[in-house]
Amino acid sequence: MSPAFGSLCTGTHKIHYRPQQQWDFTTDADDRPVDLSLVLPHYRARSQPTGHQMSMYIHSSGEIKSTICRQSSRTPFFLSIDSSGTAPVTLYLPSDFCGRIYLSSSSNVSLSAGFTNHILPHVRFALLSNSQYKIPGEYDEDGSDEVEIQATGRVTLRMWDVVEGTAESVAREALRKFCRRVASSKNIRAEQRAQQAIDWDFLLDD
Repeated sequence: MSPAFGSLCTGTHKIHYRPQQQWDFTTDADDRPVDLSLVLPHYRARSQPTGHQMSMYIHSSGEIKSTICRQSSRTPFFLSIDSSGTAPVTLYLPSDFCGRIYLSSSSNVSLSAGFTNHILPHVRFALLSNSQYKIPGEYDEDGSDEVEIQATGRVTLRMWDVVEGTAESVAREALRKFCRRVASSKNIRAEQRAQQAIDWDFLLDD
């Protein structure tokens, strides 16, 4: 663990490729609350392997709040959250997230409207087991994102808007989610009416 950033627990920090380190960013806040915005680079370092996931590790027994900020160039990342207490974990993931999220079986997870609208269709959830823990430094050629969350407290997943460069608008995303539900229910009712209107008598033998 590098002492330069091993104990950071607040503020905004740019993530840099660190070929000599186990992680590109790591912090162990002990029992202090964490409130970090981690900014992914919009370019690939000269010695960085193609498809390398920027690796980040956050540990605390206190409350954890972390935002992963990504610009227009999509830098894949691997984030490991280790919450050793029962304090809540709030994680803002970029709206263009595409990949896997591993959760411990004891996690109590809730999804924001923004996460549901933009990220959920591109996520595969799985239970976290000891055999699934990833070794930092590995990288996937497919450029997918990965998140591991080891927590016993409440876990809230929210969206960070890569277009506007800010956290999701709660009111706007809630309205968008509501409109999608209304449109979906209307489509279902329309399909049901169409099926009822079909004359199936032509299938009967004379």
